[in-house]
Amino acid sequence: MTQSKKEKIGIHMNPDLVKRIDAEYPLYGCASRSDFMSQAAEFYLGFLHSQEDTAYMSKTTLTFLESQVSRLDAKICRQLFRMCVELSMVAHVTACQIKGVTEETLKDLRKRCVKDVKQTIGNIRYDKIYAFQNDEVWMEEDDHDPGN
Repeated sequence: MTQSKKEKIGIHMNPDLVKRIDAEYPLYGCASRSDFMSQAAEFYLGFLHSQEDTAYMSKTTLTFLESQVSRLDAKICRQLFRMCVELSMVAHVTACQIKGVTEETLKDLRKRCVKDVKQTIGNIRYDKIYAFQNDEVWMEEDDHDPGN
């Protein structure tokens, strides 16, 4: 459909629906009520023919999914960056406090940490590590809470 060859038609609608359209069409980048209704009609026709034209639905579904995945990707990347900064800070504070650690000790510690992360699915608690490092017995309390 070209912009220059539009046909003027009359449509009867409930006044409440017209008010809703008038309130919302600017929110969706439509220049006018007419533009909004044209886009709505095209979408609805595509929806009705979705059994015959899977490319139309696939295109709209793909666009939606790409948008959602992109937003999720950005959130995950921000969280990973934040966690890496925190980990770097912990590593620097720890490294400046401990002198004379051997390479073998660091290798053993790395193995233990990998094992801990695998066993806890990443749910590491500082109090458990503190108890382990100070040869204290860890008393589990509310360890199964999702917030821990």
